[in-house]
Amino acid sequence: MAGISTKGLYGLAAMYELTHASTQSPMQIKEISANGDIPHSYLEQLLSSLRKAGLVKSVRGAHGGYFLGRSPEEITVLEVLEVLEGSLCKMETKTVSPVLEMFWHDTHTKVQALFTLKLSDLDRYYQQITFEI
Repeated sequence: MAGISTKGLYGLAAMYELTHASTQSPMQIKEISANGDIPHSYLEQLLSSLRKAGLVKSVRGAHGGYFLGRSPEEITVLEVLEVLEGSLCKMETKTVSPVLEMFWHDTHTKVQALFTLKLSDLDRYYQQITFEI
């Protein structure tokens, strides 16, 4: 099982920024970059991958930018990370031990459950921060 790279971290940050964008006008890439502290050139690549997967939509032109492809209540953190990173839970076991097979299966299930958090649910972490300040 691999860790999550900056690709996944920045991509999730961009998606979180888009959860707070107006549904009336798209969010420009420079705004996403500044708010999420994401390098502009890297962000373009990430948004391209997310657009191809249908997680974001883009509008061209002077007043163009990006929207979420679906509501934040319908997009999971796991979905975003797997578009950018590939499977988070793919494990190649080379054991014949049924005990270890069960352990790895259980681990896979728990990791997937942890990351099924919806984008809209990330705000509860923001609320914790504001209460602590």
